[in-house]
Amino acid sequence: MKCNIGKTSLQNMLSKVQGFTEKKSTLPILSHVLLEAKDDTLQVKATDLHTSIQVTSPCEVIKPGACAINGKSFYDVISALTDQALQIWVEDNLKAHIHSSKSKIKMNVMDAEEYPMVEFSDMDKGFPIDHSVMKPMIERTIFSIPSASESDSKYTLGGALLTSGKIDAKKGYIEIVSTDTRRLSVVRHVTEKPFDMGGGIIVPRKGLQEIKRLMDGREEDSSILLTRKSIFFVSPDTLATVRLIDGKFPDYQSVVSLDSFPIYTRINAQELFSVLKVCVAMVSDLSNCVKFSFQKNRTVVFANNPDQGEVETPIPSEHFGQELEINFNPRYFMDCLSFIEGETEIRLKGPQGPCMITDSAETESKWVIMPMRF
Repeated sequence: MKCNIGKTSLQNMLSKVQGFTEKKSTLPILSHVLLEAKDDTLQVKATDLHTSIQVTSPCEVIKPGACAINGKSFYDVISALTDQALQIWVEDNLKAHIHSSKSKIKMNVMDAEEYPMVEFSDMDKGFPIDHSVMKPMIERTIFSIPSASESDSKYTLGGALLTSGKIDAKKGYIEIVSTDTRRLSVVRHVTEKPFDMGGGIIVPRKGLQEIKRLMDGREEDSSILLTRKSIFFVSPDTLATVRLIDGKFPDYQSVVSLDSFPIYTRINAQELFSVLKVCVAMVSDLSNCVKFSFQKNRTVVFANNPDQGEVETPIPSEHFGQELEINFNPRYFMDCLSFIEGETEIRLKGPQGPCMITDSAETESKWVIMPMRF
């Protein structure tokens, strides 16, 4: 393998694939990226066996070939170089040479044939979704996916359910659902035509993070493809996909039924957010809760820390139904309220039950939060 390529192009390619390598695996090759030079293009591939990516860029290929090289070290080296013109070649499948006008670098490589296969199949059956739809849906649900350490006993909760349904003959919807058992997030988007994803797919947290990171790059002509078996990020030079979690997601439909929450309060979301921000600064990590007192014309938010003091703030609101007091984790509320402009509805079952937060302007976003009991 031997090729000439610009430093900026190579650096951008390596930047995209960093999150797709596995740095803590017992398989050293998973911390590597695969370089393949052929047909006047350089392809950089990476996989951690759960997420996979392939990035392509034009380059001058002098000798076709491939090698696997440590992803982070290679990216750090290329980023530190100041010259734009680089020549890269591999010697006896042992060393990669990176030459510029000022630097000559040698790096160890592994045999390309040992690298896991990176495949992108069934893309022709995909349903395209625009970034402006998928990105906010992920942002509104990803925070309630438990981390790997939290989801060991409930493996299917380590990801978000991505599903679809039919509204009528002409319209359908896609929906993302996530839960860590303490809260539940549901976001729905109505589509111009129905799309059948069967029982839905469960996308792991890391996969959603990497897909979102690629969308943050705002590449032209890029989109998301949904299939019954995977989710893809597609652009003219990048393909990425996520291996799904096998299992059954908990039944959530009855949990988010509005009929189950007969008591509700209408309140300014950002005013409540600002008050809770003060409360978070006051409460301790051990007793991370605030008391909400829902009254006829106001909501009183109270936080107490025996070591520091207390804060009590009334907020104008409109309450319908039984007046009650209930404790919640303020950070869970803030995660939801940060996406809402203007007024929100906080719907309640009673003094011991969960609450549901909805966006009055965007009723397709719902968050259910369990109360805290002491």
